[in-house]
Amino acid sequence: MAEETRGGRRREYATDADRVRAWRQRQKDKARAQQQQDALPTDPVQAIGTLADAVPLLRRETQAMLETLTTIASSITTATDLLADPAAIDAQLRRVQAEADKVRADAAAEIAALRDELDTARTERADADAAATAADAEATEALAQLTAARADHAAAQDRWQQQLDQAAATHREQIAGLEHRIELLTGQLDEHRERLTRAIAEKDAAAATAAEHTRRLEGELTAARTAAAAERDRAETARADAAAAHAQAEAARERVAELRAELQDLRTPPAGP
Repeated sequence: MAEETRGGRRREYATDADRVRAWRQRQKDKARAQQQQDALPTDPVQAIGTLADAVPLLRRETQAMLETLTTIASSITTATDLLADPAAIDAQLRRVQAEADKVRADAAAEIAALRDELDTARTERADADAAATAADAEATEALAQLTAARADHAAAQDRWQQQLDQAAATHREQIAGLEHRIELLTGQLDEHRERLTRAIAEKDAAAATAAEHTRRLEGELTAARTAAAAERDRAETARADAAAAHAQAEAARERVAELRAELQDLRTPPAGP
């Protein structure tokens, strides 16, 4: 009723699967119609061929339909004859009566079994009542024992409480002594911390002085390395100049020797004819 009064488009399909099946069927119908349209003859020659192919096909379809209808009519006749046969109807009634008798017999046997189970349950209930009575007696005795145990527990608890109070007092005394010891150790620790702070400050100052001295020494070492490098460069230059001068001197000596030899040749008079 709520769906009839609700507005909007009425739902055409119950589920999405039904919608998909309907769409597929429409596609098949369209394809079949297109095939039939394509199969239509467009000229007399095709029309003759179509008729020649259609007549045997129509005969086969008619024969198949006739056989199907004959089979259906035969089954209908057989069913009608069977329903009109008093002997068959009587046999069916006897079978139904036999099945009903069997059902009644099974029900009677089941009822008898249920009665036996009921008697057994009653007997078990009587045994359970007796067991419950015995359990009540045992529970009463257990309650008495529990009461006595509770009294013993209360006495033991009193003793334990006294021992606990005594232990707590001893514990408090020990804690007071430990707290005093902690105060002394805390004072000593503060004193050690002050000494350590002063030692750290002195160490930091010494480290700063050492760092400054190290930086100064590193500067001096860098300057000395620079000067040594300059001296090495000058020495290399001097060695190069000396080598060049030595080479020039050797060349000059060789030239002087040559000139002396030429001069000696010029001073020597030529030999007579």
